[in-house]
Amino acid sequence: MLKKASNLSTQDIFLALADRHSVNIFKHAYSGLRATSKNHVDSLSKKQFYVRLKRLTDLGLIDKRDSFYRTTTFGSAVYNAQIKTMEDLIANYWPLKSIDVLRSRSDFPDNETESIVSELLNSTNLKDVVNSTHLTGFSIVNNFDNLIVEVLKILEKAVKEVYFATRYHQPDVSAKTFEIFGKGVTLHILDGNPEQISVENRINAIIRTPPNRETSDLINRIIRSPRFDLKRMAELPISFLVVDGIQVVYETVSYTNPEQFTTAIAKYDDPYLAQQFINYFKMISRKAFTPRLLQEARVR
Repeated sequence: MLKKASNLSTQDIFLALADRHSVNIFKHAYSGLRATSKNHVDSLSKKQFYVRLKRLTDLGLIDKRDSFYRTTTFGSAVYNAQIKTMEDLIANYWPLKSIDVLRSRSDFPDNETESIVSELLNSTNLKDVVNSTHLTGFSIVNNFDNLIVEVLKILEKAVKEVYFATRYHQPDVSAKTFEIFGKGVTLHILDGNPEQISVENRINAIIRTPPNRETSDLINRIIRSPRFDLKRMAELPISFLVVDGIQVVYETVSYTNPEQFTTAIAKYDDPYLAQQFINYFKMISRKAFTPRLLQEARVR
């Protein structure tokens, strides 16, 4: 009995194709498998052949047309996306493995690495299957709580420099940002929060009533340090974070309700996208201003 599409799962497809004989039947059906053929693929018995054939048919991967078993539209898509693609990937295992080795090297500049990765991919027949963007990990964040987790995770990886344009305030993120500054990370912050919870006002509150001596000393070092660049922008279009020129988190704005968080995308190991957001940060910063707190602290 044909399995209903609503009940069909990825596991069903992979279970059916986990058997090499089923895969071979599937591959023959992609080209057209004669229904009356005496050679039932891989020298299978008639029963073994038809058990597998029925399973593939029930999943909607193949059907019978004009005395031939052929892949359905769905089956052809699965064949090209899975079987054909996997064969191409396996045939190019070593070029793909060399990309992992290259990206693990710390002595290669990012732009040189990406250039070599592109050349390696161009030397294969995988250009329609995978490119350097496909090789970049990413995740989609659909709620604000998960966004905080993602931002904290990426901030934790910061070693050199952070560009952070934000129109939201969350205490854990603020604490983590100050923490990584204390570890030597350079901070560029573009503050788009409402005035009452602006970064400047929150820093002023800590200066007036410090929770402890350690925090007081850290805040005073921050506002005087050339590693801390804070600018204020009343109408920041979106929030985004770039860490060490390679990790990026950015929100996608809903035009029906632009003030509310909707969805964010986190991209890992993507120097090109990171540079685009750094350039965007610098461009919109031209319309921003340095808060009085920093101006006064650096005149003293």
